[in-house]
Amino acid sequence: MTAGAMPPSMRPKPASRNAWIMATTMPTEAGEGLPRRFLPAFLLLSLERDGTSYGYELYETVKSLGLSVDLAAVYRGLRAMQQRDQVTSQWVSSLSGPDRRLYSLTDSGRASAAAAAEELAQVRDGLISALESFEALDGSRP
Repeated sequence: MTAGAMPPSMRPKPASRNAWIMATTMPTEAGEGLPRRFLPAFLLLSLERDGTSYGYELYETVKSLGLSVDLAAVYRGLRAMQQRDQVTSQWVSSLSGPDRRLYSLTDSGRASAAAAAEELAQVRDGLISALESFEALDGSRP
């Protein structure tokens, strides 16, 4: 154990799995945006909504939703999802630039998108519950 580290037996236990997820993934600095752990969910749900998309379009979509992420992370995420058979891609020729990959969901990816939507709903519900709890404590919104 490193100096100053708390032994596991003394660490506070979270109230629920959702509380643990929220406590370990929330941004710590102002302006960080949403936690990066939501990137796979946002990519899957964007593809579910749009049907097909290019990597850069997906990057623009997740940024517009408040996720603080770089372009390379999006492509790494897409590659990882392709290896897990959640997405497939095909090269599309372009007259005005280099060929681009067009991504779409597989059946497995659609199932993963549904699970991601459920997980995001649980996180949302946990955050709402926490905010309501804090509001009840002092009568004002945090």
